[in-house]
Amino acid sequence: MDALVIGKPNVGKSLFVLNFASYLGLREIRLDVMSSDDRVSVRRVSLEDAKRKLVSHTAHKTLLPRRVDLVLPNGKNPKHLSIIDTVGISEGIHHVADVRQAMASTLARISSADMVLHLVDVSRLGHKSIEAPGPVDEEIARYAKLLGPYAILANKVDKPGAADGVSQLREQFRGIPVIPISALTRRGFREVKALIFRYMG
Repeated sequence: MDALVIGKPNVGKSLFVLNFASYLGLREIRLDVMSSDDRVSVRRVSLEDAKRKLVSHTAHKTLLPRRVDLVLPNGKNPKHLSIIDTVGISEGIHHVADVRQAMASTLARISSADMVLHLVDVSRLGHKSIEAPGPVDEEIARYAKLLGPYAILANKVDKPGAADGVSQLREQFRGIPVIPISALTRRGFREVKALIFRYMG
């Protein structure tokens, strides 16, 4: 099963992917980096090295999709899951051509994903000076929910004001599963795992 992780820049996508792998008991991962011409470079890295190299506060640190293959324990029949980390999707047209191409590639992958996990930073939503999720998040939700399993992961619930952000998100996206999580502290990961198991059969 392929689960696509999508969202705006700096919402915590890469940290979620790597800490979710750690939550499942992995210390080393197979990291597949997919180029625009469908070539894949494969390497094995420790989770600690991956976090040092891949997690950043810099917008658009991830330009090429990165697939992490996971094995989920399930008695004698373990389940296989690939989580695909993607470039942040910005509002409007980005001024850098490589970023525009990466965003277009990410959006195209929604249609072929078995599941879409849409991260939103709810710590920002709790502040009155910050607007609600904009057109990009709304378009992702409108499109992805029509194609298959889809959920919004309300990230950064460990931050002040996040509870108000979660409420705002649930009000704005009624009828869509919203799971409060912290990619940093792993809060909510049990619920994410349960959701994934539900659709893996």
